Amino acid sequence: MNEHGGGKRPRNIRSQNRRLILDLYRTEGSISAGFIAEKVKLSRTTVMKINSELLKKCIITESGKGESTDEGGKKPILHRLNSRNQMILTFHIKYESIIFQLSDLSITSIIRDEIAISRNSGFSDIIVKMQELLEKHELMPAKHPVPYLACMVAVHGDVDSETGICIHSTYFPSWGTYNNLKEKLDIGLGLTCPIYVDSWIRIKAYGENRTGLARGHDSVVLIDAGWHGVTAGILIDGKIFTGRNSLSGEIGHLCLDSESRVPCACGSKGCFEALISIQTFLDRISKEKKQPMTLNDAFKAADSGNRIIRESLDNIIKLFAMAISHIILFFDPEIIIIEGDYSSGCEYLETGIINLVEVLSLPRIKREVPLVFNNRNSVDTLKGASILAMDNYFQF
Repeated sequence: MNEHGGGKRPRNIRSQNRRLILDLYRTEGSISAGFIAEKVKLSRTTVMKINSELLKKCIITESGKGESTDEGGKKPILHRLNSRNQMILTFHIKYESIIFQLSDLSITSIIRDEIAISRNSGFSDIIVKMQELLEKHELMPAKHPVPYLACMVAVHGDVDSETGICIHSTYFPSWGTYNNLKEKLDIGLGLTCPIYVDSWIRIKAYGENRTGLARGHDSVVLIDAGWHGVTAGILIDGKIFTGRNSLSGEIGHLCLDSESRVPCACGSKGCFEALISIQTFLDRISKEKKQPMTLNDAFKAADSGNRIIRESLDNIIKLFAMAISHIILFFDPEIIIIEGDYSSGCEYLETGIINLVEVLSLPRIKREVPLVFNNRNSVDTLKGASILAMDNYFQF
């Protein structure tokens, strides 16, 4: 998952072609080689060669014959995805719960469940909870007849995806630093399939790029900003960018005010996420208005013209615009998507950020970087994990 550079080498092209073909099988059902060739602009010979590879691995299967063309001739052989040939296990370890999903190869959810965990649970306790989920649904290898393609685990923290080592997790300080989660999962879960561990936001960004608003873009920055803080998933050339030390995307810890005394959970001061803390924002406006307010209340009041709340939001708008301007100058991405609690449909906030970004940093240069607030069509993290599992596997 760390590989993100280089040109279009032959193996990369073959993997990309397989991915395009598998996407069609996932979405179109039973299709012919001719249909695929026309859709993805490949030769029939190339399509048939890839089909042969997929048949050998039992990923696709014959499903009958199609209709003859207007000119007559043989009826084309149809193939479909053998979606129940293998299954994908996905886990999202959140602050107070673990969300679990079992998916087939068409990325259809077969089972979805959630189990509560204590705040700052030790990782050994989390593995026990993961085992409970598997045992509850009779999904341990000894009881489940269908093999697993992979087990994907999304965590809140900085993760070296190649080794499965969690460098640091603000959510779970009990994990310490440089904790090899993959090694513990390999032993604790007793699965025979590969286990992958990565940051949830990177996995989510990958899913957004493959099936969501970022589809068709090679360079993407997905920002999630809300109660938990601020983080980002970055894709370059359609691949997850982790950085040399697996710290990419930690934009919540950009120091936007070196003189600030506002402490951050990371141990520093003046960090972006600390300065736009939702709790601090609500405490301030609740005190000024002399009544408790929710975030939704505040956003509605701002859109209705409330001066006090707009003045408080103006500083948050400025901080967002500063951070986003830095991102544009660093990465120059094709699209930036903002999700989370701060993407809740507040027109005053969203319009303010978009307008201020346009005049900050090189304002005379035309920059066509769409800034999209996504509060309705977000791609689920576990869906992104399932897609990533498929794409990793089919790089043969």
